[in-house]
Amino acid sequence: MVSKRLVCDYLVVGSGAASLAFIDTLLTELPQAKVVLVDRRARPGGHWVDDYDFVRLHQPSILYGLASRQLEGNWLKLLLGRFQLPWRHRATKAEILAHFSEFVDDKVASGQVVYFPGCSYDFGGKGNSSGEHHFASLDGKLQYAVKVKDKLVDGVRGECKIPSLCPPEFPVDDGVPLVTPNQMHDMHRESSGAAKTKHFVVLGCGKTAMDAIVFLQSEMGINPDRISWVIPNDVWMLYRDGKGDGGPWSYPRALLKAGGDINAACASMESRGELIRVDETIKPTRVRFPVVGRSEIVLMRKIKDTVRRGRVSSISLGSNRDILVGFGPGERDWVLPAPADGHVFVHCTSPGPFNGYP
Repeated sequence: MVSKRLVCDYLVVGSGAASLAFIDTLLTELPQAKVVLVDRRARPGGHWVDDYDFVRLHQPSILYGLASRQLEGNWLKLLLGRFQLPWRHRATKAEILAHFSEFVDDKVASGQVVYFPGCSYDFGGKGNSSGEHHFASLDGKLQYAVKVKDKLVDGVRGECKIPSLCPPEFPVDDGVPLVTPNQMHDMHRESSGAAKTKHFVVLGCGKTAMDAIVFLQSEMGINPDRISWVIPNDVWMLYRDGKGDGGPWSYPRALLKAGGDINAACASMESRGELIRVDETIKPTRVRFPVVGRSEIVLMRKIKDTVRRGRVSSISLGSNRDILVGFGPGERDWVLPAPADGHVFVHCTSPGPFNGYP
């Protein structure tokens, strides 16, 4: 192992959206600052690097990304070239990654940032008696000691945990076909039509599960009768095409007006067209606020086989090669008929931003 020594004003761990937004503001206000940026991934972008290829922003691009540059791009080109209103643009995964990569490349070229991809910071030894911090390359060949003049910035505390990096938190028997949204996209890209003979079971009620429901129908051409949706909890959703402004400030404003009554606040937002729910006969029990549009809600409502028995606790093979989906004490198993390989479970149960970090 080769050791190297570095000096910087700020050592930033993680090159996701939060870290890069911090660096963007820091170098706008203190352009003379020197930053060392460390990340385990091979490129900037945080969880977006590992996300499914059909993901895109749920909110308008003008509400996301870095303040010093436009994620949505040139407004004139959008209006005249794509006939799209800039505030309606929702960036794709490729656009988001390009946005972050170009920023880091520019700051490295200016000498303000020294970037170390493929490296892991030693949180166990931070701020030792010598005042040095340490990180090393993942291949074990290089080790770095860093003297930090001003601040260590932990940019991975709010890391979003996604299915491609987090296995389900419940046991799944060998032989049960279980895929992530990433693998589902690969099935679509590589399949000769075999996927249309499968019965898909989407696990989860967050925006990832909603994206999967939409992708299965709009891109893979799966008939909604061949899709089941396990919904542990119904959630309120911000309605992108509603009458309200749909901004992140809508809920706290309504909550204040309702005197802190969550149910009253959500009811008032729904009446104004700011919130929407998948099933109008079922009252949501969670305030998560994924953002959906009219076309998405239409496709979600086409799924008639919905299972609302709480969180999945196990998926096992029965004696007849049928599949038993358990939901914990007090709930009966949901039985899917044999053969097991006629079904495909889509894992959308990762905690996302609710990562459990203190």
